[in-house]
Amino acid sequence: MTAHAVSPPAESRVAPAAVAAGVLCAAAAGWVALAGRMAGMDTSPGGGFGSLGWFAVTWVVMTAAMMLPGSAPAVARAVHGRRGRPAVTTATAVGFTAAYVAVWLLAGLAGYAVVQAVRGLDVSALGWTSAGRYAAGGAILAAGLFQLTPVKRRWLARCTDPGHRVPHPGVLGALRAGAGHGVCCVACCWTLMVALYALGWMSITWMVLVTVLIAGERLVARRSFAVAAVAAVLVVLGLGVMVAPASVPGLAIPSAGHAAGMGMSMSMG
Repeated sequence: MTAHAVSPPAESRVAPAAVAAGVLCAAAAGWVALAGRMAGMDTSPGGGFGSLGWFAVTWVVMTAAMMLPGSAPAVARAVHGRRGRPAVTTATAVGFTAAYVAVWLLAGLAGYAVVQAVRGLDVSALGWTSAGRYAAGGAILAAGLFQLTPVKRRWLARCTDPGHRVPHPGVLGALRAGAGHGVCCVACCWTLMVALYALGWMSITWMVLVTVLIAGERLVARRSFAVAAVAAVLVVLGLGVMVAPASVPGLAIPSAGHAAGMGMSMSMG
């Protein structure tokens, strides 16, 4: 007897276009939530992260808002399965996306731990008026140079054309595939998130710019040109922050009283 794969009921199937639309709706909801959470916050470079709980929720929302627009086509292809397979279920699509965001949350928590450890050292030399602006500019410049490396090209290729496709059917397979795609995405874009932190991670303006850069290098047909353009933007910004921060449009220069680590002291629930 030949075993046949069991297809999900027709009413539960989701076409790739519907998956992409759902991903974009989730991104839009993320932007609306971010606008509310960031209202009134200090948008200076190297800003404080606040409490762990506040940061975790904000990071998840920010990941959805910033990463999903450029990932929508790749996510749709991944959850659709291979050629000849029927469309996936809603649960499969949600599982894939949830695992993807979970990987980004883990990456964010790792960054949180590193930054908080540096802040705990209370190194006055990292104040903005000392070496702070050079540290911030250097991080942005390094992110730009990373764009031109073979490592970046390899991870970007895997991120835009994921090999981690969902074995149809099955939510567990979707979770594994989503986590694999999330790892590729983190490896491809973590330097861009570091650059965002150096510019002001609570600034909607800088979030929008970095989102455009991320989406551009994934969606523009001439990928090599897009990657080089992103590198050029980051290099210019990095040099600007180091040499003439007051001339960088949208940059909120920290006050002289800001603490070490280029940042500020904040307490958020």
